[in-house]
Amino acid sequence: MARLVILMAMIAVLAGCSSAVVKPEQMPMTVSSLPTWDNGRLGSLAEGENHPAVESLFQKAEQARQLGQWSAALTYLDQARQIQPRNPAVLYRQAWVCLQVGDARRAQQLLQRAKVFAAGDSNFLRRIDALLVE
Repeated sequence: MARLVILMAMIAVLAGCSSAVVKPEQMPMTVSSLPTWDNGRLGSLAEGENHPAVESLFQKAEQARQLGQWSAALTYLDQARQIQPRNPAVLYRQAWVCLQVGDARRAQQLLQRAKVFAAGDSNFLRRIDALLVE
């Protein structure tokens, strides 16, 4: 019986020491995490606060964008979408890159999907609609 009490006490102590793990899909998404527009062009793909793994991929995509390596940028954004498949900011960035390479059809599909996941965020939806107009 004493062993059981000690074991329960140890479990309680260990449970109190653990920190909550935030899953990628639980990270909050806001319009401020989207790239900004500058003279009709999208700013850095790496802007905003995101899940650390996604943020790293956004930085790599931005580096590829700066070098004009659009397929590499899309690859990094595809990897980010695998981590956060319902993240409208990932879809938004992918759509923008698709527009840069002339794939308007895929961009439109990605933006329509982003609208589904951004439902309820009117500012985000306005940004998506603005890119759809492009």
